[in-house]
Amino acid sequence: MAGSLSQALAPLVATVSDPEVVFSYTTDWTGRFTGHADVVVRPESTEQVVATVQVCLAAGAKIQIQGGNTGLVGGSVPPTKSDYAVCLVSTKSLTSIIDFDEISGHITVGAGVTLGQVQDLVRAKGWDFAVDLAARESATVGGLVATNAGGIRVCAFGMTKRSVVGIEMVLADGRVMSNLKSPLKDNTGYAVEDIAIGAEGTLGIITAVKLKLIRPVAETTLYLIPAKSMKSALETLTKVQSSGHQLLAAECVDAVSMQLILDHANFRPLWNEIPKLTLLIEVAGQNVDLELPADALGSSEPAAKRNYWQYREVASDTWTALGKVHKLDVSVAISDLAEFDLSLHNLLSSFKGVELFGAFGHLADGNLHIEFVGPAIDDFAVDYAVLKLVAEFNGSISAEHGIGRAKREYLSLTRPALDIEIGRQIKSVFDPTGLFNPGVLYAD
Repeated sequence: MAGSLSQALAPLVATVSDPEVVFSYTTDWTGRFTGHADVVVRPESTEQVVATVQVCLAAGAKIQIQGGNTGLVGGSVPPTKSDYAVCLVSTKSLTSIIDFDEISGHITVGAGVTLGQVQDLVRAKGWDFAVDLAARESATVGGLVATNAGGIRVCAFGMTKRSVVGIEMVLADGRVMSNLKSPLKDNTGYAVEDIAIGAEGTLGIITAVKLKLIRPVAETTLYLIPAKSMKSALETLTKVQSSGHQLLAAECVDAVSMQLILDHANFRPLWNEIPKLTLLIEVAGQNVDLELPADALGSSEPAAKRNYWQYREVASDTWTALGKVHKLDVSVAISDLAEFDLSLHNLLSSFKGVELFGAFGHLADGNLHIEFVGPAIDDFAVDYAVLKLVAEFNGSISAEHGIGRAKREYLSLTRPALDIEIGRQIKSVFDPTGLFNPGVLYAD
C-alpha cells in the first residue's frame, strides 16, 4: 500500500519517501510525540493539494496535515500506529503572496508563509499584523489559523480569528471552498469558511488565507518588573490598565523558568535576586512613566526592547532543552489566576515524580504555559491532574495550542457534551470518511 501510494503521488507533487527524511516530519517540536507516515508530500499549489486528496481517497489512505510543526499537543504528527496508509501533507511550500491591498490593509498569502515573513512584508509598507509570538520564523499562517493561535498581543488585538477575513480550503472530496475574493462586508448566509479557524486541520486543508492588517503602533515603552506574587502581579497589571495608556502586552515568567533562562541562554541577571515573577508590560507611547517601583526596568529604545523580550521569548525553548518535557497550555479567569497559581504549585509539589516545574505566559489573558519534567513521556497522570484542576476553576485545558491528540481524552473536562456532539456532527459533514488528521480533536 505504502509503495503504491508513493508511486501514485510522485508524478503529481513533490514526494518524500526516504525513511530518514520522513522521520524528521513525524516527530513534533517538543520531541514528545512521534508518529508514522508512509509518504510525505510538499504541494506548491492548491491544484497539487487537490490531486493529493484525490489520490489518497482512491487509495483508502489518510492525510496528516502539517504546517510549521510548532504545536505542543501532537496534532501536527500522525498517530504512532494505524491500520491504514498515512500521507503527511506539509503545507510549507504553499508560499505564494497572492495579493496585497495596501489601501485597505489586507494581504492574501499561501498557508505555508511564515508569520515572520508576513510581518517583514507588511511592515515595509507601513502596515503590521496583529498576531505575534516567539515561533514567528517557523509558525505558518495556515497553522495559526488551524489552531486559532494567540501570542503576546492578544490583550490588545485578540486571537488569530479576529485577523482572518478569508480562507481557501480543500475539502475531503477534493472540492475547493473559498471566500478569498468576497467583499469585506458580506452577510449572505452562514460564514462557512470560518469554521476552519481552530479546527486543527480536521475539516480540510487550508491552502491560502486573507488577513486583516493594522497600522503599527509607532512608539512603545516596555517594562521589566519584579513581582513578589501573582496577586501583586495582577495589582500591577490593574494599575497599568487604568493608566489610560494602551496595553500591548503583559507577560510573566516565574522564578524557576527565569533561572533556567539565565543558565541556558547565558543572559545576565536583571536584579540581584530572581523575583517570584518577572513581568514584561508594554504600552503604547514613548518613554511612558507608569509610576512603577524604582527597581522596574523600562525603555523605548528598539535595541533595549529586543533584549528585554528575549527573557520571555526563549522560555519555552529553554524548558525543551531539558529533554522530554511535559508542556501544558491552560487558561482561567484573570480574577482566579492568583488562587489557581497557588493551587497549581501545591498540586505539582505533591507529585514525587515531578523533578522540576515552572510556568510562564500571558498575564492579561489568564493564560499560563506550565512545564514540568520527571514523569515518562507517555505518563499523563500529572497532566490529567493539572487539567482537572483547571476544570475546577472553570478554565480551559487549551488556551491557544489546541487539543491535538494529547488532550483529546480530556476535552469533556471543560467543554459541554452538547458542544462535543455538535463538533462531531460538523466533522462528519465536512469529512465523512475521517480523511483528515485522524485522531486529532476527536477519536477516530
